[in-house]
Amino acid sequence: MKSTTAIAALILGLASRAPAQAFKVFVSADMEGVAGVVAANQTGREGGDYGHFRALMTAEVNAAIAAAFDAGASEVMVTDAHGSGTNLLPGDVDRRAILVSGFPMLGGMVTGLDDSFAAAILIGVHAHGSTPNAILAHTYTGALKHVRLNGVEVGEPGLNAAMAGHFGVPVVFVSGDAAAVAELRSLVPGVEAVAVKEAVGFTAARLVSPEIARERIASGVKGALARRSSIPAVAIAKPVTLEVELAEVAQADSVSLLPGMSRVGGRVVRYVAPDMAVAYRISMLVEKLAAPP
Repeated sequence: MKSTTAIAALILGLASRAPAQAFKVFVSADMEGVAGVVAANQTGREGGDYGHFRALMTAEVNAAIAAAFDAGASEVMVTDAHGSGTNLLPGDVDRRAILVSGFPMLGGMVTGLDDSFAAAILIGVHAHGSTPNAILAHTYTGALKHVRLNGVEVGEPGLNAAMAGHFGVPVVFVSGDAAAVAELRSLVPGVEAVAVKEAVGFTAARLVSPEIARERIASGVKGALARRSSIPAVAIAKPVTLEVELAEVAQADSVSLLPGMSRVGGRVVRYVAPDMAVAYRISMLVEKLAAPP
């Protein structure tokens, strides 16, 4: 008969070898912040090199997916958040991941995200529309010059991080150009970040090799997920005041037709939402209403 001490040691040994608790990871993938991208014609179907940059975007996403599974994730969902939502090459995306693709998506750039996820990752992001020294900086389109949540300037990374925070999910990792990385770091203390390029103009940058970028993304994602519990989710106080400065007065005219929207300046509108989920949808509506006919 084994002694009590031996049995206890055996139990402890089994416990120490038990697998870590599984968790779900959400990935939102944009394109302007992918390594190598510097010009708009590289990010849309009208560009002759678009296919090449789709492949680079897919490869960065795959680096993040593989790293997430290596870190212990039980499920990874990826939303194609650029333009038409049909940029990632489905046949080349890591087969273990769930891909959300197409347009329009009711959840915008974070479609599929909910409170069942332990962490969110942003790949290929860009800075907000009025950022100097940033590659292809904009927020949704060129129509939105400034977007603020409770007085704090945000771009797409900030809006997405705030929406993740609505579900209590922290954004633990971000990759993109140096300006976009700095933007999110100011909003999410402790976020792991990889800058894959540094702008020397709106459509020119000092670039990191795409291969090196993928290696750094993989390493960063693993590190971020290992300490995910120490990275806070973004908490936006309720009610949420969304303020948007449009590029043209006529755009503000159109946006002001939205019930509940206030006109607070020639090109500035304001909406007070009960929570971030409503504010996020209103931000998308503003972009649609400001679009040219």
